[in-house]
Amino acid sequence: MSPLDIALIVGAFVLILVGAEVFTNGVEWLGIKLRISEGATGSILAAIGTATPETLIPVVAILFTNTPDSAEIGVGAILGAPFMLGTLVMLLIGVTAFALRARRKRDTLHVDAPHALRDLSFFLVLYSIALALALIPPEIHFVKGYLGWIFIPAYFLYLFLVLRKGRRSAEDIEEELEEREAFDQLTFASLLGRVGARFVPAAPPLWLVLAQTVISFGAIILGARFFADFVEDFSHAMGFNTLLVALILAPLATELPEAANSLIWTRDGKDVIALGNVAGAMVFQSTIPVTIGVLLTPWQLGEFGTVAAVFALLSGLLIYVQLRMRARENALPLSSLMLGGSLYVVFIGYVLWKVLA
Repeated sequence: MSPLDIALIVGAFVLILVGAEVFTNGVEWLGIKLRISEGATGSILAAIGTATPETLIPVVAILFTNTPDSAEIGVGAILGAPFMLGTLVMLLIGVTAFALRARRKRDTLHVDAPHALRDLSFFLVLYSIALALALIPPEIHFVKGYLGWIFIPAYFLYLFLVLRKGRRSAEDIEEELEEREAFDQLTFASLLGRVGARFVPAAPPLWLVLAQTVISFGAIILGARFFADFVEDFSHAMGFNTLLVALILAPLATELPEAANSLIWTRDGKDVIALGNVAGAMVFQSTIPVTIGVLLTPWQLGEFGTVAAVFALLSGLLIYVQLRMRARENALPLSSLMLGGSLYVVFIGYVLWKVLA
């Protein structure tokens, strides 16, 4: 590994991290400028905005990186996002809520149980199908070319259920208020304001919103391209499994903004949006990116990929069971988050044991 290689990967991480944050902010403002309803902006545009970086990495790796390891990099990136969200991020939310339980004045996570159950149900079913498609015998592997198309309509069904107007509960109103409080000023407007330009904070011009969205999108693509090259070079230099390296590193570059937001919201007592942000992202990760992997790669997860997928499902299942048991109280025990999340620590220990052995 040369100093140039290190500089490139650091630059790629910065491009992806900053690009992800700025792109999400731009997409949310674009929804406002185009007069899309609040529900669609929060549930669709914001979700697509936050999920774009982790989707672009496998797309760039699979379609635009012409190397023997491109498929493994793509599959690792696809598996890494829901694995990190379902384990490590859930663990950090639980630890944050426990550490600040006196300040928060409760020792559970206040959630919208029906919505969280809906999101986790979609994730558990669809991700289980994705795992099954990877484990089917080679002689019937052709079926993945047909079943691989079910994930996209499943996500549109999910969006329909999210946007369907129904009776609003207290948790629905609470989540809407939390989303409004979490909404930020347009990033480019803030930056230009520091050099003397003046924009109305609540009404930045459409051209500036579009410029921010397009430029940040380009930054993510450029960062993803450098990232794919680095993963391959690093894996070969260290003699590591390429899929494993992508599985661990890709979500660190793409999920940090989402994870940071959820932890801040948990600290501030905005539990409904904190858990909803992660659960909704897990649904997206088990549909659109998985479609790319199933249809455009051999979809072979290998030992580490299979373990990561199983652990993500176990963590989600544990939280689902606890939500089902405590649904009437809309209170999620922190132990379920911590127990499920600890599987990330177990996975890292397992990887180190295998590598050292």
